[in-house]
Amino acid sequence: MSMTNEQAKLLKRDKEMIPLVLIRAMFFLAILSVALVAYARLTDRPLVGVAPELDVAAETQVLLTANPEQRGGFFIQDLNGNTLVSSADPKAGFVGVIGQALSRRRDLRDVDPASPLRLVRRVDGRVDIIDDASGLSIELMSYGADNIAVFNRLIPGGAS
Repeated sequence: MSMTNEQAKLLKRDKEMIPLVLIRAMFFLAILSVALVAYARLTDRPLVGVAPELDVAAETQVLLTANPEQRGGFFIQDLNGNTLVSSADPKAGFVGVIGQALSRRRDLRDVDPASPLRLVRRVDGRVDIIDDASGLSIELMSYGADNIAVFNRLIPGGAS
């Protein structure tokens, strides 16, 4: 079975679509990445690119409670049970996202869903949500100004 000239060209083109040197370079980079991570872990190199844990400027404890009337909805309440924010409020839908993440984490860790969490403002203005019961810590700095503001307002001295 002989190939026509056109079939030979197609076969040659298919072989050259991804040059062998490029494939070898990709495998080399993958192996090099794994080797660098292994070296860093084995030598206990300090983590870089991780935001430093700064002192707390202000904090408050709140309860995050599921809203039985709204699927995926949550309330943020003070420790006395007074509702401060609902995920149904304007620009507060992110409360529901945090509530779902927290509920999932607490389910996995078999933690009481009624445990309080801490809303913390650091000295640099960063706002964090800390759940000591499940070990979850959420740094809100990359979730957008509106989402941060919902939680910042609940911390004493926060903007309203």
